Amino acid sequence: MSLDEDESDLDGIQPPLALGVDVGGTSTKAGLVDVGGNVHAFTRFPTEGHHSPEPFMGRLKECVGGLLERAPVEVKGVGLSVHGWTDDDRKGPILCLNTPALHGVDMKTPLGEWFGLPVVVNNDLTAHVLAEYAYGVGKGAARFLCLALGTGLGAGVVVGGEPLRYVGGCAGDTGHVILEPGGPACTTGCRGCAEALCGVEGIERLARQEYGRSVTARDVITAAREGTDEKAIAVIRQIGRYVGETLASLSVIYLPDRMALTGGTAEAGPVLLDAVRERWEELVGEYHRTFAGMPGDYYSGTEIVFGRTRGETGVVGAVVELLRPARRPV
Repeated sequence: MSLDEDESDLDGIQPPLALGVDVGGTSTKAGLVDVGGNVHAFTRFPTEGHHSPEPFMGRLKECVGGLLERAPVEVKGVGLSVHGWTDDDRKGPILCLNTPALHGVDMKTPLGEWFGLPVVVNNDLTAHVLAEYAYGVGKGAARFLCLALGTGLGAGVVVGGEPLRYVGGCAGDTGHVILEPGGPACTTGCRGCAEALCGVEGIERLARQEYGRSVTARDVITAAREGTDEKAIAVIRQIGRYVGETLASLSVIYLPDRMALTGGTAEAGPVLLDAVRERWEELVGEYHRTFAGMPGDYYSGTEIVFGRTRGETGVVGAVVELLRPARRPV
């Protein structure tokens, strides 16, 4: 593994600086993050977490060490975003089905010992909601929900400046809300859940029905965004309806002031967002207006918007706790 040596990528840094790592099922991404949420010296390497944790930890050590050497100012600490649930002590991932070799691996302790820096670990959904809360559309929301749409689906929630971490370091396994009892199964065995219906496999399943052949989710999303393919638009509108149903169920639990859609599927654009809003309104719009109309300022209604942060959201969200300690607690 080699790091990009283009030093121009280190221009314009706004100190303080932290090092963020996003451990994904396929690849691990890392970079130096400044206080403005900008990522510098970005790099990645294959996670390859199927057999033994030692090779991964070796690559992680090399990556972090290389980035620290390149940092032009002092680095305040290292933040990790990990897929799968985290243990109660937030030392590493547990129940990460795509990388079984990393089950129960303590990543926090060795990183701290190797580099003598504070280390924080977050579930990936929590990292995503922290990034959007600190640097995106979640700013100022008393209760904020961020729904990540990609290969799978899941939501992070911030309430009063604090991310909810009561199950596996996150707000619960929100992607497995049941929308269609007895419907298609997701990879973990839930039948008819949001992840099975709205994830990449769900998009491609609907596409096969529309086109009579296999079409990738990426191609469907692109065609729907461009507005040139009625079949792609129909697929994404159905995905939007499913997402609207998901948000309808979650919004009556968390009562968020704002809900943001992020991830690759969100790149479908207005055709997706319009369908989400329409379905949500059909199901729970009146419910939310009823509570928003009650006396006092506890709740004034919610809105559904696209997230603002793009690119390496997990890398940025991993370090929010390290870069913003003087602001609202996270």
